[in-house]
Amino acid sequence: MGVVGAAWASLAVNMVSVILLVGYAVSATPEHTLFQRFWRPDCEALADVFRLGWPIGLTNLAEVGLFAASSIMMGWLGTIPLAAHGIALQVSSVTFMVHLGLSNAATIRAGNAAGRGDTEGLRTGAAAVTALSMIAAFLTVALFLGLPEPLIHLFLNPADPDRAAVTAIGSGLLAAAALFQVVDAGQVMALGLLRGVQDTRVPMLIGAVSYWVIGISCSYALGFTLGWGGVGIWLGLAAGLATAAVLLNWRFWTRFARA
Repeated sequence: MGVVGAAWASLAVNMVSVILLVGYAVSATPEHTLFQRFWRPDCEALADVFRLGWPIGLTNLAEVGLFAASSIMMGWLGTIPLAAHGIALQVSSVTFMVHLGLSNAATIRAGNAAGRGDTEGLRTGAAAVTALSMIAAFLTVALFLGLPEPLIHLFLNPADPDRAAVTAIGSGLLAAAALFQVVDAGQVMALGLLRGVQDTRVPMLIGAVSYWVIGISCSYALGFTLGWGGVGIWLGLAAGLATAAVLLNWRFWTRFARA
């Protein structure tokens, strides 16, 4: 079935995941009676969740849009750079899952501390989870800089005539991705912490400006105006994410976790 089979497999995995997670949530937390009176929704609670959640959704949309725009720009460079970009993006996405998981943990820890009014606990938890994320990020830097070719070759047929060209371009992209991974970890950790203290609207604006105004502009300028090609596009992504990381962390540490 080829690619179509992969799509069906992805759908099946997601459906099974939903069923298993719902089953686990119900069995692990019976005291919450999660689906009690499911046919009579609590409109006030739904409104609270919506007010908190719609900025998160738009922030995610802006970030996904940034990466979609980078793929479009890589396509302008040709099919081989686009293939190398796809590989680098997949490798980066796998290692990014560590930071995404830590960010989710940070949201929970920050929410618990904020609910208790424990500012010291909020600071301590935020510092601990950020340190773990940075350690993981620098291990990823070592991996990307030390073993770029083996990582790229996982995605390539040894008999592919374009293997050498894709590997050469992909190695440069992974070098840029090493920097990208550090700043991406910084911004996703800050987002998680801010969501834990229910601050989502200002981070949405910061993300939109950082990703679209800074990120896409820098990607185009570095990739095409300065002629740096794919590496320039990736450095532009890093610039946008770095801007978000600085502003989001500044907001959390000065507004919510000040000593």
